[in-house]
Amino acid sequence: MVQINGHYQLVKNENFVEYLEALGAPIDMIRKVTGPDITTEIVQEKNKITIKSKGANVVLILDEEVDEVLPTGIPIRNFATRKGDVITVVSTAADNRKRSRLYEFTDEGYTVTLMVGDLVAKRYFVRT
Repeated sequence: MVQINGHYQLVKNENFVEYLEALGAPIDMIRKVTGPDITTEIVQEKNKITIKSKGANVVLILDEEVDEVLPTGIPIRNFATRKGDVITVVSTAADNRKRSRLYEFTDEGYTVTLMVGDLVAKRYFVRT
C-alpha cells in the first residue's frame, strides 16, 4: 500500500470549474481553489484522514459517517472507505444529489475524481 501522508501540489484540473458551478459555488471561491498555487497536506492517523488546504480542511473517518460543510455552505454527510490505494467518499446532502470522490494514490501523487449527477471532474496532484 502506498503511503498517503505527505504534501502535494496541484498540477492539473479537468472539468473542475464546471463541477463547482454545478454545485452553486460563487465565482470568487472558484478562482481561489483553481489557482496555480494549490497545495494539500494529507495526514492519516489510524482511521482518521485529514486533507488540509488553504480553502478548508476535510476530515474523513474510514467506515464512519462524518458531517462536512462545503465551502459553498452546503452541509453534506460523508461515508469513506479505503481499499488498497483508493479512498472512496460517498456524500449525501439535503438536495438529494449524490456526490462522490475517489482518491487514487500512487508513489508520485494522487488523483481525485469528483462526481455529481452525470458531471465528472478530476484534479491531479504530485507529491512534493
